[in-house]
Amino acid sequence: MVWFYKRHDGALRIETRFDAVTNEYVLDVAWPGRPTETERFIDAEQFRLRTIALEQQLDADNWTQVGGPDILPHGWRGDFLH
Repeated sequence: MVWFYKRHDGALRIETRFDAVTNEYVLDVAWPGRPTETERFIDAEQFRLRTIALEQQLDADNWTQVGGPDILPHGWRGDFLH
């Protein structure tokens, strides 16, 4: 799934997925002006807790979600267009 956020100084994208090759949950965050940060989790609960913490951080830092999450076809990894 992909979520988009915005605020006065830019936009960011969060992508969550399961990597069937490594059996890991993956969290990618594309911050404005920085390379994408990738975190990997073998435990679903730790992954869930991290995504909640990130959501809380974004809220505290005045990021606004743009639309709802987009469910992407398996394997899609396109450019950040928003």
